[in-house]
Amino acid sequence: MPNSTLPSRPSLEYLRKLAKDRLPDLRQSNPHAQLADALLAVARDHGFSSWRALKAEIDRRHGDLGFRWFEAVTRGDTDTVRALLREDPSLLHARQSRHDQTGLHIAASAGNLDIVRVLLDAGADPNDAGDDAGIGVIGWATFVGPPREIPSDVISLLLAKGGRHNIFSAIATGDPDVVRMLVEQHPDALDAQLPPRYHGQTPLHFAIARNQMGLLDLLIEVGADVDAVDGNGQTALEFAMLRGNGAAADRLRAAGARQPASRGAAPEGRTALAGLASSIQSATFVIGSHDVAATLAWYTSIGFAETARYPTDGSAVFWGMVRLGTAELTFDVREGANPRGAALLLATDRVQELYDLLGQRQLGTADVEFVRTLYEPEHGGLEFSIRDPNGFTLRFHQESH
Repeated sequence: MPNSTLPSRPSLEYLRKLAKDRLPDLRQSNPHAQLADALLAVARDHGFSSWRALKAEIDRRHGDLGFRWFEAVTRGDTDTVRALLREDPSLLHARQSRHDQTGLHIAASAGNLDIVRVLLDAGADPNDAGDDAGIGVIGWATFVGPPREIPSDVISLLLAKGGRHNIFSAIATGDPDVVRMLVEQHPDALDAQLPPRYHGQTPLHFAIARNQMGLLDLLIEVGADVDAVDGNGQTALEFAMLRGNGAAADRLRAAGARQPASRGAAPEGRTALAGLASSIQSATFVIGSHDVAATLAWYTSIGFAETARYPTDGSAVFWGMVRLGTAELTFDVREGANPRGAALLLATDRVQELYDLLGQRQLGTADVEFVRTLYEPEHGGLEFSIRDPNGFTLRFHQESH
């Protein structure tokens, strides 16, 4: 019979400490006893045949409760969030393995003021920057997720509770006073860079990506390095030219930005691009959706088979795929606010070469507008996208190996 039973939310670290405390007693009867012996003794005390079995049960219990927690936060279910916090206050600091975000990150990104208030009142850190992007809660509130209006009420509450802007969240708000104050207080903020998921953008690149021309002028005025490169090795001027943003390019040239070396489309450029045709493995329509989970449910209700969705951990689904016979459709909330937005996703195993060739053409002839330069999407791999003359988006994606 076990000497003790596990609580509903057991702590593995506490049980490890029990084992370490138990070890000296074991060594009195067996001088050769090791920590593994103490761990086994603790496991048996709790009715398990091995430490591994005990750990598996703890992982299962934490996983079940954690799933309910993140699901409730994502749904905006304040009653369940409060109830779960009463059951286990440590959930406040639980992190999803996918991006290391807490419930506060998720609620802030969704603009859910009620959940944000509940979590902050319970003691959540408004400056938690432990997420994988290192942009903090306020970064999630201002620019993570699909295009949307920034939730000013959430931002105000975070700031009232001691939250602090970083340079990218300040730019995302579009408030020049906030940007100027932040740079005055932290001049090195001008040298910050986002992670690969955001192209390794500098503040200048980020302002261009968000079409914040007034803030681009301000950043240049306060001393941003106009020739600093992003994660793709491109200066802000090259970035502006790739995106077909002539206004930003003119501002950077006027500020003394170095002109990219001439890389006009050589006669063999078309041939080189055609030579990569065999790298295209498939083409799938990507349809914009405000609610991917509901869209998947509708398609499966009429006979399509769901073949994939992301994420699968209880967070809001932002990507999914269905199939009917040999036809495949993909739904992506990130295709923009327009629910009728669509793109063509081209799977390739040579995305870098395609990116380089099309980038050279755009810098030379300015007829290949980039929607997004090369980056790492949340679900993995590498991707970039361009816009055709009709405004239609082509996305080139390579899976991770």
